[in-house]
Amino acid sequence: MFCVAVDDGHGMKTAGKRTPLFPDGSYMPENAYNRAVASYLMDALKRCGFRVLAVAPGDEDTSLQTRVKRANDAKADAYISIHANAFGSDWNDANGVESWIYEKADTKTVDFGGKVHEALVEACGRKNRGVKKSADLYVLRATKMPAVLIEGGFMTNREEAKLLLSEEYRKQCAEGICKGVCSYFGVTYKEETEGDEEVKRYQKIEDLPYGKEIIKKLVDEGVLSGDENGNLNLSEDMVRIFMILDRKEML
Repeated sequence: MFCVAVDDGHGMKTAGKRTPLFPDGSYMPENAYNRAVASYLMDALKRCGFRVLAVAPGDEDTSLQTRVKRANDAKADAYISIHANAFGSDWNDANGVESWIYEKADTKTVDFGGKVHEALVEACGRKNRGVKKSADLYVLRATKMPAVLIEGGFMTNREEAKLLLSEEYRKQCAEGICKGVCSYFGVTYKEETEGDEEVKRYQKIEDLPYGKEIIKKLVDEGVLSGDENGNLNLSEDMVRIFMILDRKEML
């Protein structure tokens, strides 16, 4: 079973990594898009039979060295870093999707990056800015497996910023990336079914639609613990059961 390392670039509070201000004074941290796409992608990859490794779980900005070490130590078969692009810090017309691979990439990485990028562009329908090469991006240079960094759109473009906020667009990006991974490894891509949506899993307390306080209490008391990456893997039904048990003072 192939293992794919997934990197939701930057942390939720990383300085400067956000959209310009919207008319209501709000903004989107880049990691809000990155994290959502990473979550959808890991679900899609699991559905298609892959093992996944989240190299930067949590809201804080995990160092690049730590991210890469986790992937290399796990001997992951591929590495995907998810980002949203920016041009300057104010609204402008820069737009489209681009991907990056290491400047001295081998043929496997070129093939991997090309397949992921092509499938991503087809899935999200944005301008194709191509696959570019970099000598400086650490997660591409220091990883020991085919690695690609994707830029799913420009945070500094009003139209694309709205898309980056959209759960539908985030899922389109994730499914596109998954199709590219499947193509590279020769694995059959499996469409999401209605049943898959009904058993959506929540990995972090802050992602839960309700019951956050109860789940946090159980985690703090050691009743619940996540996997090695801190992922809780809770369904809504599981959260409801914990809420009922808490009301009846059975926890």
